[in-house]
Amino acid sequence: MHDVIINANASVGKNCIINSKALIEHDAVVGDNCHISTAAVINGSVRVGNNTFVGSGTITNNNTTIPEKSRPGTNISSLIILVLPVTDNASL
Repeated sequence: MHDVIINANASVGKNCIINSKALIEHDAVVGDNCHISTAAVINGSVRVGNNTFVGSGTITNNNTTIPEKSRPGTNISSLIILVLPVTDNASL
C-alpha cells in the first residue's frame, strides 16, 4: 500500500486489495472483496459494491454508486499503426 491515501470517514470492507497510489476520498465506502488498482481515485461519497475490480487510473465522480461485481476502468486502449507501402517519388 505504498502512497495510498484513505481520507476521513471513508471505509474499506473485508479482504480488499488497495494498490499503490490509490486515493479513497472522504465518505467513500468500498465493499468487501474489492480490488482498487494502482492510482485509482474513489472520490467523495462514492459507493463501491462488493466483489468489484476498479482498474488502474480510474477516476470516479462524486456521489456515484458502482454496482457489485463491476469492472470500471478496465477498458484496454490500443494503438493502431498504419503501414503504407513504399512508392517511388514519381507517383507522389
